[in-house]
Amino acid sequence: MIIINKKTFFITALCAVAGVSLIINGALYFALVQSTHSCQVKQVNAKVLAFRDMFTEKVLLDEKEIDFNARLSLETAVRALNDQEIFDQWELFTQSQTKEDATLQAKKLLELLIKKTSQ
Repeated sequence: MIIINKKTFFITALCAVAGVSLIINGALYFALVQSTHSCQVKQVNAKVLAFRDMFTEKVLLDEKEIDFNARLSLETAVRALNDQEIFDQWELFTQSQTKEDATLQAKKLLELLIKKTSQ
């Protein structure tokens, strides 16, 4: 029969508790990272949705021409997204020379906004 002295038993128990604690802390850290990433994605989606709603309201559904204040608020909102792909498509839309090209670029921008929020 093996006899374990108190010191060896205490050290073994302490190592076991530390190991279990390390595993649990690792799992909690992983869950925290995933939760943080999920919150960031939701914030980005909220910004893109807000811009999409503003674009739809001020550009697509408005019967009159876009005034300076509307253009400025749209420009500010699209820059605040910090999304190069959306910004590039916005630039193509704003640089359109004809009504047909503007319509095409607006459709592409709206499609991109929908795609970004459905990921």
